[in-house]
Amino acid sequence: MVLQLYTLNLSPPCRAVIMTLKALGLEFEEKAVDVTKGEQLTPEYLALNPRGKIPFLKDCDFLIGESRAISCYLCNKYEKKNGGNLLFPTDPEQRGMVDQFLYISECTYACVASYVNIAGVFFGNGTTQKDKIPEVKKVLDLYEKYLSKSTFIAGENLTIADFHMSSSLLLLDLTDYNDFDDYPKTSAWLAKIKALPYFDACNKNGMKTFKNAYQMAVKRNSK
Repeated sequence: MVLQLYTLNLSPPCRAVIMTLKALGLEFEEKAVDVTKGEQLTPEYLALNPRGKIPFLKDCDFLIGESRAISCYLCNKYEKKNGGNLLFPTDPEQRGMVDQFLYISECTYACVASYVNIAGVFFGNGTTQKDKIPEVKKVLDLYEKYLSKSTFIAGENLTIADFHMSSSLLLLDLTDYNDFDDYPKTSAWLAKIKALPYFDACNKNGMKTFKNAYQMAVKRNSK
């Protein structure tokens, strides 16, 4: 049975999981869940995932939610390269670094999302919360410090930590935020992620659709 991913291409965490699937070369079926219509709260979906969140993965009879947990599971089950794992290393110290950044990515995503103010923009009359820019800069400072030590976020190899840590910063694209002059290592790292052969297939359409809708809503709310 083909893997089934319940997802929405507007969601950065969903796209991070899709990048994991693409990096592993796995075939999968995308099952779109439109959260704007409350499809994640239908009895049918809640029977699969009681939390009513996306993404959600069905692998035969195995069901798992939470984007970071899904990425870890996929690597644990399916990644075999040269007798070892690269996206989610089996070495305890290397895996510990990846795990660390998966946890950190939750905090960085929440911080950037607060600045972008998605809920306020789409479901209220809000706009970008510019008073949150100092917090965004603290996040970028953190990325710059970590990336001063290695090529990728958790070491010298690409890992799932890069997918989930980059998904946080990709939210900034909604606002055309481009103040990266003080963060050359972060900029170079993001460029590497965007140059991955599967990046556009995983992100381009979702990012474009999300950005257009977001900027239209901001314009409407600013009147």
